[in-house]
Amino acid sequence: MAEVFAGVDLRLREDAKSALDIITKSHFDGFIIDCDGMEEGKSIIAGIRSSRANHQSVIFTIVDGTTSVATAIELGANFVLSKPVQANRLEAYLRSSIQKMEAEHRRYFRYQLTLEAEVILRDGATIPAQILNVSDGGFAMRLLDRAHLHGAVTIWFIIPGAKRTVITASAAPCWSTEPIFGMKIVSMDDDSRSAYEQWLYSMALS
Repeated sequence: MAEVFAGVDLRLREDAKSALDIITKSHFDGFIIDCDGMEEGKSIIAGIRSSRANHQSVIFTIVDGTTSVATAIELGANFVLSKPVQANRLEAYLRSSIQKMEAEHRRYFRYQLTLEAEVILRDGATIPAQILNVSDGGFAMRLLDRAHLHGAVTIWFIIPGAKRTVITASAAPCWSTEPIFGMKIVSMDDDSRSAYEQWLYSMALS
């Protein structure tokens, strides 16, 4: 089965306590949990789904009959394998989940940069800003003029490169240590979303 995990960065934990500890401190695109092979294995699924960093991560579970397939799915597993684990089935599950794990990586992982931007308030006033990092779900930015953000605003910036594509998005603050705001993307037009996703993908490859 080792060949299935070739090129995958694995962090192994043999007890629920240490597994739950690392879940609270780090983000992972996916998990493989032996529900019945370790004490309180099922509690790890609940820990993942309730964690801020990993609640959308892909979860593979392995059961031996003590935990039913239905129970594992009800707890939050995306895929369930029964013992003895068949390598070809595990490999098929891993391959079918790659797209979701890549999307989760782009959603969570933030690419550091400095990019000039403009914030347009509901009353039409504009505020110069700098985007400091980006992810699929949002970004952090610094306002260059003093202002308080309440609710969704329009963000305008240009993706660097030969095309210099203009991105327009509606985003709402989810945290702030003024003048820096964490912004969650609420909506984008189709052209902006397509260009934004391609930009993130190109940065992931570099």
